[in-house]
Amino acid sequence: MAGFNGGRPNREEQREERRREAVRHTGLMKAAFGKETDEAIENARIYEEGEGRALLWGAEAEAAKAAAEAAQADADGAQAGNEEAREEAELVEEAAEAAEAEGAEGAEEAAGAAEPAATETTTKVVTSFAPEALYRDAAGKTMIVDPAAFTRPGGAYEDGAFGPEQILCSESNLYPVLCAHKRDFYDKNRDYRRGSLFTDRALYVPDVLFSRGGDTRRADVLAIAEPIRAFALENHRSERECDKALADRLETIFRIAAANGIETLIMGAFGCGRNGYPVAQVIELIKTWISQHPGAVPNIVFAVPRFNFDAFQEAFGQPVVEEPVEVVEEEDDEEREDWRDIELPEGITLR
Repeated sequence: MAGFNGGRPNREEQREERRREAVRHTGLMKAAFGKETDEAIENARIYEEGEGRALLWGAEAEAAKAAAEAAQADADGAQAGNEEAREEAELVEEAAEAAEAEGAEGAEEAAGAAEPAATETTTKVVTSFAPEALYRDAAGKTMIVDPAAFTRPGGAYEDGAFGPEQILCSESNLYPVLCAHKRDFYDKNRDYRRGSLFTDRALYVPDVLFSRGGDTRRADVLAIAEPIRAFALENHRSERECDKALADRLETIFRIAAANGIETLIMGAFGCGRNGYPVAQVIELIKTWISQHPGAVPNIVFAVPRFNFDAFQEAFGQPVVEEPVEVVEEEDDEEREDWRDIELPEGITLR
């Protein structure tokens, strides 16, 4: 049959089917969840380059506030005309105020940044896609990391592309939200490609609505681009630049999650695979951040491809608890029937 290989549709037909489904799903989301989509568009926030890495929460926010107060006191006591001290105090105070505002988001009448609810971080590794992990493994306020296309909303979702971002779009109302921010987010990103390393500029979308079989769930989504080491090196970027881009991007993800009071973070093997970063490097950066900020994000679920599962499972998987083996006590020898005492028919022997 034309267009089929062994009874299976070819890639072009699969892509065309996904394209039709994307158009159908987008229309359905707009019709069924128009109000929720408009609210997500309105409440979405853009974190500019470097802004996410500067976010503070909990003890960090308190320390920044104390430093701001001390700097202000020094500035007040300085001689008139000592503008440098005053400017420094103002900058530190602004950082502290921003930290408090971040920590208060989502909590009514919060006085400042909230302390993490946990003192340690629990991790889990699964091979399911992020939406399935949301339904099966998420607890409390959840954020999903969307490894987003840097300059195009949803990547090539409506063109039938298939990948982590397109899967998120196919099971939620995320795509219309991303499209609504084409001008203020994606178009402006065109000036910051940096040889395919991109920047930490991120779009935070609260309360994205996921729907599966009539069961709806909500989760915040962080659209942030993965640096592509493989292309960056071809574009004459140094190894040092590539390493810094990955470290900064992961720092941004975790700090945005912590500052927004996220209880469960769902993310993939960020930067691995075709992006060119060794899985060991990604894992080491994540482990280091978790060890330095225990409980900042109480639960992290790594929804990774099968070819990265073993490495992530070894680093972050929960140990398998062996079920106790039931021991059946043997009967006393005196209670056993001795087979030698059994009378056998004539001509039958046991060997």
